[in-house]
Amino acid sequence: MMRLCILMFVACIISPIARGQENAQQQYRKAFLQEQQGQYEEAIRGFEPIVKSDALTLAERGRALTLLGYAYRETGQYQKAREAYERSLHIFEGDKEHRVDYANALDCFAGLSRSIGQPDPALRMWSQALEIYEQLNEHRGILKTYANLAGLAMEQKHLRAARSAIDKAVAETKTANEFTDDDLALVSEVQGWIAGADGDMEGAIAGAQRTVDLRKHGHGEYFPLTGWSCLILGRAYLANHQTDQALANIREGLTILEKTEGPNTPRYLAGQLLYSRALDKLGMHEEASRLKGSAEKSMNDLLRSQCVGCTLSAFSFR
Repeated sequence: MMRLCILMFVACIISPIARGQENAQQQYRKAFLQEQQGQYEEAIRGFEPIVKSDALTLAERGRALTLLGYAYRETGQYQKAREAYERSLHIFEGDKEHRVDYANALDCFAGLSRSIGQPDPALRMWSQALEIYEQLNEHRGILKTYANLAGLAMEQKHLRAARSAIDKAVAETKTANEFTDDDLALVSEVQGWIAGADGDMEGAIAGAQRTVDLRKHGHGEYFPLTGWSCLILGRAYLANHQTDQALANIREGLTILEKTEGPNTPRYLAGQLLYSRALDKLGMHEEASRLKGSAEKSMNDLLRSQCVGCTLSAFSFR
């Protein structure tokens, strides 16, 4: 499952700047807003030139690289994402003044590693990021890291570790009032996943439905993570043998993703694989088999073209 890498850059982006930096800074702000709106291709076109700009401070360039890496990741450009994160970490490593930026880069890099089927590096980087967030009392960073660790544990079928991590994320929600809809959606998504693993299908559906509601409230209907959340809700209904509801939500998710990201992206192709499973349950075996074969080929081609050693992990709906 894909997670939104929530970056705490706003204060840095809107800070006062010298006149000679204004054009680069304006482009920085525009690209940042485009990324927040799910316009990842536009954000990439904005960030790529300014990460080479001498008009930005070194710290601003590091933040821009982290944001660029996230946009690359969301469009399936995994090798470029890795390179951007590595450059960002190189900038912030050992910089005591910008430790939260270093933690943010670690967090995003961990999300990439998880997505491409590399759980061990993901665990190491999230553990490092968590230590920094806790030292700095960064509640949002603490919450999302525990939620991501819970999701990682679920993928590895470590249910006890997942429960422990999500309990800590839930406890964190009671410590502050600074959490966004995306923060809470991340927690709800993993809670629903754990409920399903425990055999509580009503809890799984409720968690997934709350995630959809939070995504729509925070971003509206036509946003990539809203579409993804609809797919997860469809998966929960499918697991509970409510095929009609599953199909409705999967179709909604695919429609949103097609309009916001396009059809040749990991999330959309994962949705097609899920749709093929629903069709198979309805007895439409030939159509399901055809769709599954096409989606798997497209997914494998995409992974092969974008990175070496990638595996179908977060997009597999296991």
